[in-house]
Amino acid sequence: MRRRILAAVLLTTTLAVVAFFVPAALAIRNSQRRGDLLELQREASIVANRVATLQVDDGAELQAILDAHHPLGIYSIDGRLLVGNGPPIPDRIVELALNGNFAEGYVDGDLVAAVPVSATAAHPPLVVRVEEPGGESRTRFLRSLALLAVAGCAIIAVAAGVGVWVSARLNRPIEGLTAWAASRPPSDVPPPDETGIEEIDSLRTALVDDRVRIDELLARERSFSSQVSHQLRTPVAAMRVAVEAEIEAPRADPSVVLQESLGQLDRLESTIASLLALARQTNRELVERDVLALVGEHSGHWRRVVARAGRQLVVDGEPARARVDVDAVGHVLDVLLDNAIRHGQGEVRVTVGRSASGATVDISDEGSAPTDRDPFAETGSDSSHGIGLRLARSLAESAKATLELLPTPTTTFRLKLPA
Repeated sequence: MRRRILAAVLLTTTLAVVAFFVPAALAIRNSQRRGDLLELQREASIVANRVATLQVDDGAELQAILDAHHPLGIYSIDGRLLVGNGPPIPDRIVELALNGNFAEGYVDGDLVAAVPVSATAAHPPLVVRVEEPGGESRTRFLRSLALLAVAGCAIIAVAAGVGVWVSARLNRPIEGLTAWAASRPPSDVPPPDETGIEEIDSLRTALVDDRVRIDELLARERSFSSQVSHQLRTPVAAMRVAVEAEIEAPRADPSVVLQESLGQLDRLESTIASLLALARQTNRELVERDVLALVGEHSGHWRRVVARAGRQLVVDGEPARARVDVDAVGHVLDVLLDNAIRHGQGEVRVTVGRSASGATVDISDEGSAPTDRDPFAETGSDSSHGIGLRLARSLAESAKATLELLPTPTTTFRLKLPA
């Protein structure tokens, strides 16, 4: 990028300098030629005025008042060269002056000016011819072109310096963003500071936001992966232990071990369904539902499970509408009800209520709340909790809801759903 910016600046500046150089050179050439003609006319006029007071043959004195490089010639009215240097046969410039006209122009590349002189008591009518060699004019023009070229080169050099500065100014933050984006997440290296360049700062904001989302996804994936094996092995291990124990010491009623295995298979099926729901969770559209009706429908099959455990499931509360992901809410309820049945005591109660931000669903039992650990912690949680309360919270958050443990004497989890 830096080379492209510098090349673009240099190319643009060079084209601009060339575009101005040509007309500037022509203007200098025309200006110098006009100045040379005026200078020769002035010199010729000075000689003409002096001729009026000098003898015609006093050419040395006349030449002394002129530039040594400007040859002087004085012609008679009949075209003869009387004094000085000049063509023996009058050229076209002299011929114009012989006709009484001021004349100037180029003859064989040399600049020539001729001025007619009126007759006086000292001499008849004359023509004064002054010549400037073409080499002198070309030298001055080339010197001017050299100065113009030096100025053009200076402009290109300044443009190159500006191009280097601009390219560095633009490239440095992009290189910093590239290096930061290429670092392995999660990274403790902070993103580069804002530059004040709107486009680059917009790119920085987009990269930082994407990096945050990627870090969150990676953290969620690590949390998911770290617990999946435990969640799946627990019911499998329980079935294996039950079967191996039955083989070693068969019981009179073989259906007992089958019932135990069937319960573990139900648990395994629920765990797999919850894990798949979390793994496949995307930003699905939320729908507005009556939370009390939704909870009542989903809790129907859990009544039989609770009854088999010799306990009671109660669903009460008031109608409350909220925007929910039905599948996600169902899996979270499964986790919380399974947790209450396996680790709680007494009656299991599901209470639906209204809140300023939407609706709440409280799942409680009569067992004491855990105080020695965080049930949502990444490590240290009981793997027998099926999908795990940590993953249940992740699933709730993916559905724009929140899950928390209330600070009550008995175990009460609260699921908050948005209005």
